[in-house]
Amino acid sequence: MSELTVEMLRSLAPQDLATHLPAPVYSGEQAGVILRLVDTDLIEFYFAGRVTTYSTQLLQIRPIPDPAVREATLRDAIEALAICRKVAIEKHAEQHRSHELMMDAIRQYAVDRHEDGDICREGLNDFLANFGLATYETRVRVEYTISGSYEVDSSSEASAEEDALKYLQPNLSGLDDVDGDTSTYEVSGIQVSEL
Repeated sequence: MSELTVEMLRSLAPQDLATHLPAPVYSGEQAGVILRLVDTDLIEFYFAGRVTTYSTQLLQIRPIPDPAVREATLRDAIEALAICRKVAIEKHAEQHRSHELMMDAIRQYAVDRHEDGDICREGLNDFLANFGLATYETRVRVEYTISGSYEVDSSSEASAEEDALKYLQPNLSGLDDVDGDTSTYEVSGIQVSEL
């Protein structure tokens, strides 16, 4: 890694300067790291525990001659940037969750207004589609009672009752648009008697 001087910082073309970065340097008596070019004459500088943008024309730097100091300065900058990255990732995840909750609340508010008769169905779905939200689908709950009987050959009453409790269930496969995850049933009132 070549040492970066103030003359190089101010005179090198941006693409040439970028090849020398990151660069540990002194600014005053304190060490820092020039991290990257932000713009033609702006750089990002890790210095005194902060990342700040400086003009290449104003920043006063000098090389760090001691390799151990250069290495320690780079290490400090990497540790600080790792912490900044972690905080930024956590903040982004928090903002993403907050945004999702807000969009869910907006969608629910619009659906509630539709269900109260304030917004027509077409207007609601146009609104939801405009913001990339799922359209409103009406769901209907069907409650039912089924009664019936069947006969079992060569079985004890206890065995027949146990089989009924374990395996007797409605068959919804012939019905349209059934959300199978919402199907609930209870088998009760079983009466077993010998014929």
